[in-house]
Amino acid sequence: MLLSPPASVAGTAPDYAEFPYSHTEYTEPNRGRFHFSPRGGWMNDINAPLYHNGLYHVFFQHYPHGLAWGTMHWGHATSPDLVHWTQKPIALEPGVHPGDLWSGAGVVDSANTAGLRTGTEDPIVLFTGTNGVRIAYSTDGGRTFQSHNGGTPVVTPPGTSRDPKVFWHQPTNRWVMAIWSDNGGNGVEIYTSPDLVQWTWRSRFAAPWFYECPDLFPLALDGDPGQVRWVLADAEGEYVVGSFNGTAFTTDWTAPQRMDQGVTSFDNGTFYAGLTFNHMPDGRVVQMAWQPSNRGSTWTGNATFPAELGLKTFPDGVRVTRWPVAEIAGLRTSTQNWSNATVTPTSDPLAGTTADTYELTATFALGTATSFGLRLHTRPDGTYDKAVTYDRVAQTLNGKPLAPVGGQVSVRVLVDRGQLAVFGNGGRLSLSDNVDFDPAALGLSAFAVGGSVQLVSATLHRLGSAWGAGSRRSSRTSAGRGSRSAGRGPTSPRASAARPPATRSASATASATTSPTAPTCAWCPAPRPGSRSGRTPTPPSTTPRTSTPAAW
Repeated sequence: MLLSPPASVAGTAPDYAEFPYSHTEYTEPNRGRFHFSPRGGWMNDINAPLYHNGLYHVFFQHYPHGLAWGTMHWGHATSPDLVHWTQKPIALEPGVHPGDLWSGAGVVDSANTAGLRTGTEDPIVLFTGTNGVRIAYSTDGGRTFQSHNGGTPVVTPPGTSRDPKVFWHQPTNRWVMAIWSDNGGNGVEIYTSPDLVQWTWRSRFAAPWFYECPDLFPLALDGDPGQVRWVLADAEGEYVVGSFNGTAFTTDWTAPQRMDQGVTSFDNGTFYAGLTFNHMPDGRVVQMAWQPSNRGSTWTGNATFPAELGLKTFPDGVRVTRWPVAEIAGLRTSTQNWSNATVTPTSDPLAGTTADTYELTATFALGTATSFGLRLHTRPDGTYDKAVTYDRVAQTLNGKPLAPVGGQVSVRVLVDRGQLAVFGNGGRLSLSDNVDFDPAALGLSAFAVGGSVQLVSATLHRLGSAWGAGSRRSSRTSAGRGSRSAGRGPTSPRASAARPPATRSASATASATTSPTAPTCAWCPAPRPGSRSGRTPTPPSTTPRTSTPAAW
């Protein structure tokens, strides 16, 4: 095996690892109680979600010194359970780590294929950069990161490129990198490596619709481990389903589907740049994405609540499903149930119910009502902050297609102080939204228009805050949370690694480019070349920084 060149030492800047945040109780207006948001500063794309030694790690594009997009850093947070998150010091920092620290991936090199291990910790290896992929790695569990080989790129794709996604492919015993480039039009370049350092170009998947932040992962069709398909998705949640043999992705789909029906845009959107976790210890495929439109006094942006992805066959074809991870049960503080109740224009079985942050699942049997649903954060005068409405005639939920199943429609909502997640029919529909809910209006109601509808069942779980417990739990050891090597790297039995290579099918290709668009809000970044939304690199800030050391 080729040994890596000596790494440069991180921490040459006097304040690395920087922790430039004021104290917060996470109770500011519009701050989610169970959606992750940074303590302060700007947040965008989710980066390098992974599991390592008993903790889930999420990194994210971050400008900690202002509320608008600026010189990119990598923020960092950890959780023992995907729910309670604790923010950590800056992981990658301008002036310490070279290049544009834009979006990328992370892996745990449990077999030490790159030769970077210096102690007992399996190295965490991050990939970042534009127009050339650079490596930063940690040998202390993610507390600090060093640049590999002085930040020399290990891959330089043709054209404009960014957003590498890296994962281990067990059937071919190699690492795989998928990276967006505009080489001849939008598309994804595929590279492979035995050691994370030496990379070989293998193929290109070209598609005019595909724009930045690729994710490539396997899912078992209808839960059958013998029927594995691969999903290739972009920043807007557009995806196609096909096959991946370790070197090339192919599909017979002629157009993508969209896995979330929120506003999928960098500019004032509600769902963008989702990524799935690497090395999940239980084989689940779990995704987090960025919600741009949540803003408060000290922060901009939040992450979606983690969702487990599935792949199911529906009458209109195979589709990706999204469903909140089961760990949400740890936030439940009280529960109410209803069954076999009739909803009419003048009869509301939920009348008098109040809740602040909660999850509510309701199943309706279609009746004579032309539309029906739930009204959230209602007031005594009948006004409300948001409605979740099913149109029986159009067969849509909040304007998005959702056919009834057996004459019934099931709706699940997660309501936070600045976020709303809507799931229809077991995850067939996912719609992520940012809503500034009024904390003084805590009513909840069911409604029907033009007739009646049967509320077959409804369950309300009030949810507590994820924040305080996260800080306490983060200091605990990870003993008892499974093997350190579970689901990590070449020697692991992770679900995707155990699956045989899928067969290849016809490839969908194209060569069109996408034109940039102007920002639509005062706090949006300026357009960048080849961008639909724009993030022009800026030099590191020269503003003096105040750092507050934080215990890991």
